[in-house]
Amino acid sequence: MLRLLIQTCIALLLSLVMTLINYGFSGPFAQNWAKGFVVAFLIIPVALRLIPFVAKGARKVLGDRSVLLLRCTVAVCVAIMMEGLIALVVTLAQQGMAVGWVAMWGGVFLKALPVGLLIGFTMTFIVQPRMQKLAMAAR
Repeated sequence: MLRLLIQTCIALLLSLVMTLINYGFSGPFAQNWAKGFVVAFLIIPVALRLIPFVAKGARKVLGDRSVLLLRCTVAVCVAIMMEGLIALVVTLAQQGMAVGWVAMWGGVFLKALPVGLLIGFTMTFIVQPRMQKLAMAAR
């Protein structure tokens, strides 16, 4: 249940930010946001499943460095990965393969990256440790 809530919150927030970047409040804002939300909601489970691989890669590269450095590295990598994937699917859903969509995707990705970083750090420092505690308590 907690994963579904997290997935919904991330999808709502990122699709809102990306829709505002692409359109502002003009035009069919609600329709574009709905499209963005649906595709973001569907892609987030894929991104969440990649997080352990990102963490494993970071541990491999950083070795026995501090836990804080490891968590910060994972948070930044997760933010970039999730933001890139979600910006890609939202931009494709809202714009299609129109001329210049790669530039639009890049612009959305860069402009929404601060929100992605906020989500990445929240997931790494707050949500993941709590989910691990809940999983251990359930055993």
